[in-house]
Amino acid sequence: MPRQPTKNRINMHDIVEQPLSVIPDAVDAVLRRPEPLDELEVQSIFFESSYILLRAEEALSAKDGNALCALFKIFSEGFAHSEASFEEGIRTMVQNESLLQTMHAIFKVVVEQEALPLHSAGTVELIHVLSSLFDGAALKEKCGAVFMRGFAKVLQRVYSNAEEARRHFHLQRGTATALINLVKGSKQNKQRLASWKFVADCCAASVDVFFQLQCVELLFRVSRQNKDVFSHLGGSLPPATIEELRALPNDGTLLSRMTLLIEHLNEGRAQVLRYPLKEVVAAETTLTSSTNAYFTPNYVIVMVTAANADNITIPYRIIRSITLGRDGRVIVRLEEFPVKLELLLSHTTGMDTVTFYMAQEDLATFKQSPVRQWIVEALQVRKEEQHHHRPPQAPRSPDSMAKPAEKTEPAAHESLSSTTPAASSHEASDDMVTTRKKARLEGSAAPAAAVPSTNQPPIAAFLHVVDALVEQAATPNEAQAMLLQLRRLMEVRKEMQRGKSMDDLSDAMRHIQNRVDETRRTAKESRTAWHQAMLEELERVENVVVGAQDKAAAGVEQLNDHLKKVKTSNQAINERIACMDIELQQTLEELREEELRWTNEIHTKSMREAERLEFEVDQHLVNRSRPMALLSDYMRQ
Repeated sequence: MPRQPTKNRINMHDIVEQPLSVIPDAVDAVLRRPEPLDELEVQSIFFESSYILLRAEEALSAKDGNALCALFKIFSEGFAHSEASFEEGIRTMVQNESLLQTMHAIFKVVVEQEALPLHSAGTVELIHVLSSLFDGAALKEKCGAVFMRGFAKVLQRVYSNAEEARRHFHLQRGTATALINLVKGSKQNKQRLASWKFVADCCAASVDVFFQLQCVELLFRVSRQNKDVFSHLGGSLPPATIEELRALPNDGTLLSRMTLLIEHLNEGRAQVLRYPLKEVVAAETTLTSSTNAYFTPNYVIVMVTAANADNITIPYRIIRSITLGRDGRVIVRLEEFPVKLELLLSHTTGMDTVTFYMAQEDLATFKQSPVRQWIVEALQVRKEEQHHHRPPQAPRSPDSMAKPAEKTEPAAHESLSSTTPAASSHEASDDMVTTRKKARLEGSAAPAAAVPSTNQPPIAAFLHVVDALVEQAATPNEAQAMLLQLRRLMEVRKEMQRGKSMDDLSDAMRHIQNRVDETRRTAKESRTAWHQAMLEELERVENVVVGAQDKAAAGVEQLNDHLKKVKTSNQAINERIACMDIELQQTLEELREEELRWTNEIHTKSMREAERLEFEVDQHLVNRSRPMALLSDYMRQ
């Protein structure tokens, strides 16, 4: 029998003891192996928990967020591997209380002392690991006492800058999940915070639909223990939303009702655009059928199923290109892949796309929406970041036109903006003509995936004009002069367009300012109306309080009258009882006297009768003692 190959198991101690700069790549290599970690390797994670946390503190001291993130990824992998590994991790933390104290110390340094940026990968991974801990029943109460107020402050800090919060989604979702895990099944944790208004504030300010669902779930779970939680949300959410929160049922329709509540909350918001989808396909694999996609200024959220709140979030900055098909398709090619799609997508041809299927009328609305502009802005930001972080590249030759299909159009623009030095021979002119014809052919073959720019004339038309000018020129110098003149005309046109754009921008700014003034005026009127309504409501409440006090005073007075009547009645009863007692005493004395009289009479009669009987007995005895009498009696017999 051939010998079975043995698996080369990973020793987590060897991974963790690497230098901090090496740990991220080492952990990434372990987690991306074709074969997953086995049970023994997962057990070694929790066996080395103290050492992992020690290295995490070292990374924190060195402000190495990447190493800290990698170390906590090891914990995340251990908790998520299986149900048994999750229980093993919880048991390890319960048996070694110092581990939990160390995690709390790291949490305070990272979050409260701001040792790392708030939305950094290290902070997010730390939050995820703690959230997993909070889901363990054995640690829930203890973690609630230690971490709950800190996590509430994290969420408040995230939305202290609403614009920054809207650009990210990982940290706020992880924090909300942690709070949900803490209150789930724990009456004590639901009562640790005096107010949950900060959750409603974050929900109202957010554009992340999934995070809003988490906020609604959190408020719903807390309200099961304390119904008064909704009475403090008046200034955070609209009254209609609060009423919908109160009416949420604890049955199978809860998720659909929560989703409907969020849709009502976001209705009319320009930064949350909902589009119904008939189908979502990732690399020829159908993810879901009928669902909704929510486009925000920085990412799109697709709800996978209606049975649970699972979602796929695609940030615009990882998009390579977007194509709108005539059949209602929105084809999105990705530069990077979301975690949930890593197993489906790859960088091979056709396997890096996610396709949204819309109705024709929804696609027409989508084309007019600002979504494409949001995507272009995100890609421009990514391009600038890459430009700042990459070393400068050598300049290309003007004849180097071989580029990927998605970059053909920018290459053609570069060929138009470049200037060719004056040539001294006719061959230079021929080369220039050949180059431009080649650019024209490649530009006309550019695929629909490239997003056209509406502010510039078609490339092919420009190239035809250039060809015509070159053919009409008698000499290369004359052709060069014509091209220079054409370039000046283009620059003049560009300046005119820039001036027009500035005018449009001024009009837009004026319109925005008018809208801002109108909004401020409306807000002031609403605030005044609200203030007046609140004064009236306070007056009504005061009247109710005064009425209640009057009723209470009348009730007390009536109670005093009843008490007086009862007291009077009791006095009469006591007097009657006293009289009856006297009468009973008199009757008792009379009966005693009567009894004594009868007793004396009976005694006298008894004594007389006793004396008579005694006399008769004596007489009888005397008579019987005489002999003659006895003889006479015998003879008589």
